[in-house]
Amino acid sequence: MPTDWFRTPDWDAAARDEFERRLARARPHNRPQYPKIKALALRDADETEPARALLHRALAEPGVYDFEAAHVTELLGDLSREDGDGDEAEARYRHVLATWPTLKGTSGSIEISLAELLVDRGGNQPAEEAMRLLDTWLARPQLQFDSQLFRWHLALIRLSLRAGDEETVQRAANTALTLAARGPQLPRHKTVGLVTTDEATLRWLRDLAEGPGRPRRWPVKRRRRPATM
Repeated sequence: MPTDWFRTPDWDAAARDEFERRLARARPHNRPQYPKIKALALRDADETEPARALLHRALAEPGVYDFEAAHVTELLGDLSREDGDGDEAEARYRHVLATWPTLKGTSGSIEISLAELLVDRGGNQPAEEAMRLLDTWLARPQLQFDSQLFRWHLALIRLSLRAGDEETVQRAANTALTLAARGPQLPRHKTVGLVTTDEATLRWLRDLAEGPGRPRRWPVKRRRRPATM
């Protein structure tokens, strides 16, 4: 359990007072990071509204660095997506891509997150843009974690199913299963990059990997939270 004042998931009156007292004493250039980190702890504790409020505070801090603003904006998009507000999430993701195109400070998964939203929406134009976003992410020079690649392949499978591209569906399903079975990528950070999924998704992938004639339906209605690492 975290003990740092800005990492704990507590948000009762005493915890709020302690947070505000310590935040007021922090150096100005450090202040945006503390509401952001606290917001992440609250989000993980399902305290969505306080988390959202703290993210807005972090974004409004004078002199907030671009990399902090980009990450906070992405996190606000993630929260909107979790709440089922796809339009707001899309706007946040597009704002990050347009304003901070290097994506420095972000999870590095924004193209995947936006592509997933567009796949959910359906239609030819959203599908074409989703595929472009997946291609852009894959070409971006960065460390690609298995958890990100897993999401990438799930989005590709869904696009390929709609296009009737059975060869890509089968190949991508096999790759996704391989990614899900891999161990840690970073020896000192054993959970970073690990694929987190459910048995229904794995069964779906196994069926798709066997080839045409198997169940096609996407088994996941909505992810609780976009996985980033």
